[in-house]
Amino acid sequence: MIRFKVLLIILFSFLFSLQTFSQKITVHVFTENYKNVPGSDTIYYDFNRPLAWQDFQGKVPAGVPWGAMTASGFSFNSSLRQEGNNIDISVGVYTFFTKHDSWKKPEANSPYHLEHEQHHFDITRLGAAKLEDEIRKAHFTGKNYRSLLNSIFDKVYNEEIAWQKQYDLETQNSKDSVKQMDWNKKISGEIKKIKSNPDAELSFKK
Repeated sequence: MIRFKVLLIILFSFLFSLQTFSQKITVHVFTENYKNVPGSDTIYYDFNRPLAWQDFQGKVPAGVPWGAMTASGFSFNSSLRQEGNNIDISVGVYTFFTKHDSWKKPEANSPYHLEHEQHHFDITRLGAAKLEDEIRKAHFTGKNYRSLLNSIFDKVYNEEIAWQKQYDLETQNSKDSVKQMDWNKKISGEIKKIKSNPDAELSFKK
């Protein structure tokens, strides 16, 4: 009787393994094409819609030494659909800026400083592009899809935050004009890559 039970368990495991092995996983990754609505608090990243100073509508915190703050982020929507052994995973990634969390001091009005803030938003967009790339490379199953997706997001998010900090550190929050010009070229070049080819390989590293 014990041997019979063991044999059944082994047979069940074997059949389950065959079923899992035969699953066909298709992953669709894309950039969400959300439209910007006039008057909305959220601005979705658009290559043809740069930030303007009037977008910075938040209250300036007391005692901060820098002149402006860009509040931006990236996120995703995902879904899984299964028919038999066919699994379709769909992931839409988007980048956003929130007006009420972004602020500027009255003296921060120059195009130079606005470009510095625009590049913070650009770095966030590059983070979103890196997220899409990492998702395309991942090996999903019906079981690990949610946990792996969240793990990839956390990894890329931390990389993007590190790049934001490096940007401010090296430019001294835009005070070092030579370093700022170097970063302007670097970031603009990366943005140009993904604008012409969304699947382009990025030099997105600390």
